[in-house]
Amino acid sequence: MLRTLIEGFALGLSTGSICLATCTPIYLPYLLTEERKLSKSLIKVAEISAGRFFSYIAFGAAAGYAGANISSIDREIFTSIAYILLSIYLILSAYRTHQHDKKCHVPKIARFSRNAFILGILTGINFCPAFLIALSKAVNLGGMFSGMFLFLGFFLGTTLFLIPLAFFGLLSKIKVMKLIAQIASVLIAIWFIFTGIKGIIHWNEHRIISEEPARMVEAFAPKQSILIISSENNFEYFSALKDSISSFHNAKIKLKKIKKVFPDSLNLDANLIIFADAELFELKSNNLILENFDYFQVETDYPISQMLNFLRKFTFKTRDKLHWKFSLEDSS
Repeated sequence: MLRTLIEGFALGLSTGSICLATCTPIYLPYLLTEERKLSKSLIKVAEISAGRFFSYIAFGAAAGYAGANISSIDREIFTSIAYILLSIYLILSAYRTHQHDKKCHVPKIARFSRNAFILGILTGINFCPAFLIALSKAVNLGGMFSGMFLFLGFFLGTTLFLIPLAFFGLLSKIKVMKLIAQIASVLIAIWFIFTGIKGIIHWNEHRIISEEPARMVEAFAPKQSILIISSENNFEYFSALKDSISSFHNAKIKLKKIKKVFPDSLNLDANLIIFADAELFELKSNNLILENFDYFQVETDYPISQMLNFLRKFTFKTRDKLHWKFSLEDSS
């Protein structure tokens, strides 16, 4: 465990500058929005670090226990929600300090923004590059406690880079700096809200796509009609392909020869499986015509027996149209 702790600490030191670049635009305006002595700024940094520690340990344990990476689309929803919550926190913090400076009543809903621990939690679940490196390492280690110890070391290493921010808190004694910090907090919050909403929309689009039922595509299913499309140059090869398929597949098989461009009279059936000459895909218009059909793109002289043996063994599972290429580079 000591070795894992040291590895996490070294990782935190090596990526600490990334953490500093990512979190300084968030922490610094927060520290400057309210006038504090150095000791109080250090306490706030400690509270923020405690929040980060809580998030890191939780994610380290989860990653080590799961033993598998969190997919990019799942990371996006976590980060997007964190961005929006962080934005709300920053806006309430700026509002609270503004009302306090004017000696006005501060609503209860805004008072929780005094707690820097919450800020630390919210920034701790931000999937920044440094965090992702640590997360991947924890996944590779396997084991809940290994992940926790790695993130404990990572937390200690990165925290060293955040301590100097407390000294910048002394600038809060300058009134204009407090005003600039409040404005900066709101602007940063607006940006995070925009980014968070955009991320949720993107996640939702991918979620809808992933929920569409998958279908099975079998090239030589019973009663499966097949169309073979060849260019003039390669007609001999695709004639041989037709004969080979006909030897074991009893369904309807057609062979069409075209010069270069697919004619409008091709009248393709939506239920066809198409074997098309790769040479014909050099024209963008042909690609557009076939994109709504299941097809195999076949390069001339690809070993026919190898291709057919492959297709007889495997069934394709897809949520979209099947587009598969048999390339000579892959035949060896």
